[in-house]
Amino acid sequence: MKKILNTCAVMVLVITGSMTFTSCTNLSPEKTFEIAALNSNLLSRFGSKEISEKLQSEPQIYNESQKKMVTSSYYDYFKFNIENLEKQLGRIKEINEDDDNKELLQASKDLFTYAIAKQKEGYLPIAKMKDDKASSEQIEKAIVDFDASTRTEIDAKFTKLMNVAKAYVDKHNINAQFGI
Repeated sequence: MKKILNTCAVMVLVITGSMTFTSCTNLSPEKTFEIAALNSNLLSRFGSKEISEKLQSEPQIYNESQKKMVTSSYYDYFKFNIENLEKQLGRIKEINEDDDNKELLQASKDLFTYAIAKQKEGYLPIAKMKDDKASSEQIEKAIVDFDASTRTEIDAKFTKLMNVAKAYVDKHNINAQFGI
């Protein structure tokens, strides 16, 4: 009898787990739009404006053991923000891709993948320059160079995502506004 109850308990857990996994990956169009398109706002300040503002603020990261924000280096501060973008990209990748959402998910993954790679290549060296007390002229030149090398591509990827997102919103009658 105990063996039967244990077997039943395991089966219930397996079925519940399967249902939970399925429900988490088969999202509504609204939730898919939220994760894949709305969260691209995290990248809306990409480039010189974001870098400059972050370099003017006190660098902080979240300390899990203390459960609060703590002072850090600029390098760790920028790295912390990049890690958050990587988590967001992971959420996008977890969504089951189908004919309905494929274009939206691909445009979103393309934007996030590009932005993360460029932030690693550009933001982190600039943050290190700030930590190493480089001159403001050197830092400003690095920021200008970064913008010059990324602005066209990031704008194109962002525009593509917004165009695809608008079509997705229209198709699914999602209440969303675009622009400022």
